[in-house]
Amino acid sequence: MRTSDDTWSYGIFVPHDPRAVGVVRAALRRILEDASLHCLIDTAELMVSELVTNAYRYTTKDAYVSIDRSPYDLTIAVWDTGGGAPTPQAPEAGDVGGRGLGIVQACADAWGVRDYPNGKSVWFTLTPKAA
Repeated sequence: MRTSDDTWSYGIFVPHDPRAVGVVRAALRRILEDASLHCLIDTAELMVSELVTNAYRYTTKDAYVSIDRSPYDLTIAVWDTGGGAPTPQAPEAGDVGGRGLGIVQACADAWGVRDYPNGKSVWFTLTPKAA
């Protein structure tokens, strides 16, 4: 049976600093451990680090990460001041970058981009699998 304890939200303000990616990963890991969502930790960490890295690389201002748990899934969104809708790329062999959104697309149960007057959010949803 699902309860209201299965619904919660966290928000993390992310300074425009390359160290922020590691801080967000560690915070997300702790949040998911405490919520007994161990099955999502590695995938969610990988995906959020790709999105926070993109926010750092392609914008010049701070970002924000929201982590929202419903009784059925987990949604994480990274908000930044960049414009446009990013799309997954097909990097050439030997390219050292360009795989972030492809990773999100491959790993997420759902994902997308929302445009806002001051930027955008890139979000993804993961559904815990039954044990």
